[in-house]
Amino acid sequence: MKRNAAKRLIALALAAASVMSFTACDSGTTSSTGGAASTGGDAQSAGDSSSGETTEIYWFSDVSGWGPATANWTTDTSPAIDYMRDEIGITLNIEQPPTDAATKLGLMIANNSLPDLMSITNSDVYKELVAADMVWDMQEFLETYAPDSHMLEDFPEDIKGALTDTYGGWYSFPSHMESADNRENFPPDDQVWVDVVEYGDNGCIMFNKDIMDALDITEEDVSTQSGFYAACEKVKNSGYQVDGQSVLPVVLHWNLWIGTSLDGILAKNFGAVPVDADGNYTHLELTPGYKEALNFVNDLIINGYLDVNTLTIDETAGKTYLDAKRVFCWIGNQAQQDKTNMPWVSYGPILADNGARPVQGINQAASTGWIQTLVSKNCKAPEKIAELLTWASSREGLLINYYGIEGVDYTIDDAGIVTRTEEGTTTYAEVYDNNVLLWPFANTSFERNTEPVPDPTSNRGVEVSLMPALGKYENTYIYDSSLLGFENSAVLEPSSDLGLQLSQADTYLESQKAAICTAATKEEFESQYQAMIDQLNAYSITAIDEAYNEVYQQYCEDFGDSIEDVNADLY
Repeated sequence: MKRNAAKRLIALALAAASVMSFTACDSGTTSSTGGAASTGGDAQSAGDSSSGETTEIYWFSDVSGWGPATANWTTDTSPAIDYMRDEIGITLNIEQPPTDAATKLGLMIANNSLPDLMSITNSDVYKELVAADMVWDMQEFLETYAPDSHMLEDFPEDIKGALTDTYGGWYSFPSHMESADNRENFPPDDQVWVDVVEYGDNGCIMFNKDIMDALDITEEDVSTQSGFYAACEKVKNSGYQVDGQSVLPVVLHWNLWIGTSLDGILAKNFGAVPVDADGNYTHLELTPGYKEALNFVNDLIINGYLDVNTLTIDETAGKTYLDAKRVFCWIGNQAQQDKTNMPWVSYGPILADNGARPVQGINQAASTGWIQTLVSKNCKAPEKIAELLTWASSREGLLINYYGIEGVDYTIDDAGIVTRTEEGTTTYAEVYDNNVLLWPFANTSFERNTEPVPDPTSNRGVEVSLMPALGKYENTYIYDSSLLGFENSAVLEPSSDLGLQLSQADTYLESQKAAICTAATKEEFESQYQAMIDQLNAYSITAIDEAYNEVYQQYCEDFGDSIEDVNADLY
């Protein structure tokens, strides 16, 4: 092992622990066998599934929203779990620490006792594991332990290339794969999925159609900024109630509103892109379009359309307002609510009064996925792990993982479209409670290859109507968001002067954006906004952006594309 790389990884893991957080409903560790977690070691013979013997695989996860740190989690049984036990001969001991996952992983690294499998979302930790030579190259791993694996023939080349560009090689199995080559394996079965791919985003501006109809508010009314304000005023003063409860004119995405609503959908709505008029990278917060988004939120608060108390409650509490249908306009991540029979509609952007074009970033390159599953070089039962990855990525494995047992939980037609049976629908809703799906093996293209066009009243049906609305608006400027793929990487050495100043700036911005948006008057708004600009300059934001711009320009050259500030002439 390369000692310096290992030391960097330990330091990185310990540092990351101060900012990583996970919600937990239990101890964070679960095992389908009840045995103690393994700590790696030399490869050893696996259990023989035909004789009923199994080998426990120790699987470490830092994934928020999936795994042992979620409610009702179990690895006792599911079609996929049962197949792995009975046919492959493995059981799973999945650990997801409720807090300080990076610290625990760092300690295991220091003791040279990595888990067998690691499903992680931290790209810097991934890179350091590779640099430390502690994880398998997938090509070498499969050629060694599963030379007949279909992955050696049909793993999407564009995703493999994206992983190589990002991490220096194909070291992981990525979740939620979506790319042109992956669509060759699993072509979309309807235009609705093509629209989601080409235009879609989870961040949406959504309206409650029931309230619109009751108060005679039309699509035209809410399609412009001034018209939207007038509609909110009507809702505010209408006295309209749902089951005896008052209605909220607008909510953002609760205590996650800054990253999800402001920096996400609203910045796009008002045409903010992280480049200046000359095409150079700049922090989004410095752009005129972003100021318009800040001003919009401030308008909502000053006029009493947005209750500031809703900006501090968590998603669970916030969903009670949504589920009760007490919200007129929700600006947030639609994926965070079950929208079955919900009256949400989206008409795309709220057109800015200053004429700014809305924008939408769509990843037009191969995605590297979300969760990266890596295999430790000192894993036990490597043949079984290779068989697991081969099966989980196959059509057979994906069908079992997503849908269960054919003829029991689902049927499939000649075109490959899957329909859940009544029994399967009940089982998956009541027994497995959405925890059956192994997210690290999720495949987005497969979903869109097998899933029927959804019932418009179903959760999925509402979702696919909402997601493309902004992107499909005729005047929306769509840019390739993969050109900004470097933003989540350590462009600046964290311990460098600029790296430290960037960290300080990020911490400052979180609170200052709230201060700007909640300003009581427009004079205070301007004062707080200027204070942000001055403080960012004090944090050497120009030098930081110059460093980022070097990487951005290289991305533009490599991709043969760029992002344009299409609203530059407005300011």
